Amino acid sequence: MTNHHGGLRRFAADLPRVTEFVTLGEGDTPLLPLPRLAAELGLNQLSAKLESTNPTGSYKDRVAAMTMALARDRGYRGWIATSSGNAGMAMAAYGRRAGLPGFLCLVASAPQQKRLPLVPYGTGVAAVHDVGDGGSAAAGTRLMEAVRDAATRHQLFVAITAGSFNPDGMRGIDTIGYELAEQASDITHVYVPTGGGGLLTSVGRGLARRGIPAALIACQPSGCAPITRYLAGELDAPAIQRCDTSISALQLPHPPDGLLAADAVRASHGWGTDADDDAILTAQQRLATTEGVFVEPAAACAVAALVEDVDHGRVGPDHHPVVILTGAGWKDLGRYTTMADQIPVHAVDTVAAAVDTWAEHL
Repeated sequence: MTNHHGGLRRFAADLPRVTEFVTLGEGDTPLLPLPRLAAELGLNQLSAKLESTNPTGSYKDRVAAMTMALARDRGYRGWIATSSGNAGMAMAAYGRRAGLPGFLCLVASAPQQKRLPLVPYGTGVAAVHDVGDGGSAAAGTRLMEAVRDAATRHQLFVAITAGSFNPDGMRGIDTIGYELAEQASDITHVYVPTGGGGLLTSVGRGLARRGIPAALIACQPSGCAPITRYLAGELDAPAIQRCDTSISALQLPHPPDGLLAADAVRASHGWGTDADDDAILTAQQRLATTEGVFVEPAAACAVAALVEDVDHGRVGPDHHPVVILTGAGWKDLGRYTTMADQIPVHAVDTVAAAVDTWAEHL
């Protein structure tokens, strides 16, 4: 049914027209049953869409593949983008695959694991303060204006992963919805980590095109939840002045696709759910120890939101929710550094005793 090496081209009829697709083997990611976590939550079915298995470890590979095909097809000299890490790595890789150089404006607080992999690609990079954790909406707006101006001056494709800046490129993410329709047509809820709103909008569009009536749930950290608060009627617009969350990739106080995402949620009869940072990090650990799936905190936001909704009776045993796990755990390892440093060192002769001590807790 699927081609695990063809990238997005098998969905060409439903995507913007290009002469040739750019691919590193993205897409066709697994829909993994989570039976142990489902049992703990009192659900009969629970599945995860493992976007962490894409070539650079996140769903951003889908938009990067589409974006670089468009940029090359339309004769641009290169590309320019903003990123908290995942999009930057994806654009750097797919840009080189397409033969296009690029420049990345990277959130200065991006985890080291998202900065280091940029180096081999030789991409131009500027780390930018005042955006990300503690960043303001005004600073984000000024950055976007600077990027657009630079793109015009140097004939660069605007490779920002938001529909309001790169609508055709974002169509690559629609393929998540297409694949979900193939993998499990009985899904009832799709939990989507939501920062700028583009992922949710695109997944919703893909599901709608395939006639899948699943409810979309916008999942945000409580410290930066403009879309969920707008959906709840707390705000007149999906925008706040400043973010206060440590969850990288979801730190957008003025999400560029906020209204589009809110419209998609409402059209699907879904809602927004937020969770605090501690709940998100707990969900990250729980997913790893329960199901063996290690994702970055932004991805775990979907799991934390599902737990919250189960606790409040919004989702029950007869439903089949899917969590979109957007990125791999190795992309954000900072909180594990201290624990790794505390791993005890043993001489060969004391290993047996160490195993015996561990085994006492089995």
